[in-house]
Amino acid sequence: MKYQISVLILSIVPLFINHGNERSGLKVDGDCLNYILIQGSSNINQFEFINYDPEINQPQTLFQKDETYQNIQIPVKEFYGPNNRMLNDFFSMVKASEYPYIKIDIEPREKADFDEATGLTNFKTKISIAGNTRNFIIPCAINFCEDSEMVLTGDIELELSDFEIEPPRKLLGTIKVNDEVFVTFAFKYDLKKT
Repeated sequence: MKYQISVLILSIVPLFINHGNERSGLKVDGDCLNYILIQGSSNINQFEFINYDPEINQPQTLFQKDETYQNIQIPVKEFYGPNNRMLNDFFSMVKASEYPYIKIDIEPREKADFDEATGLTNFKTKISIAGNTRNFIIPCAINFCEDSEMVLTGDIELELSDFEIEPPRKLLGTIKVNDEVFVTFAFKYDLKKT
């Protein structure tokens, strides 16, 4: 009986371990996830931060041009990272206490340009980080999950200096974060709501 209980416990423990690591292990497998992943490097290491809770809001009109954009807000304090020190440095770098959201506005799919050569759709996009907004055109793939869900996936290389963010330096400047960061995302839309 003790042997059976031990075997049962040992067979259940990996389930709890794997379940807990799905979120903290920075995994982005699967076609229908909702996430944004930021990856960067310094002269000595690499880092990545992931958020599984982008808030996809109803389309809205921006900048008095009657352009309707899909608004996505990413709560900065809901990013996960390799350790608390690096995460706190990230929060400080993007001024999370003053600007608690990274904001992304994406033009509607109907207005975006489809590129037949790549099979991707080019979306006009406005990205706001630390109170600074820049315009981009981002090639994205469009996938469908269930009857009423669409997932927009893409990636882009950004320079921190474009958002007036000084790449951090540590230990009297011996550790320098590179200006380039790579952003990969998957935004899941409920087509019944948009």
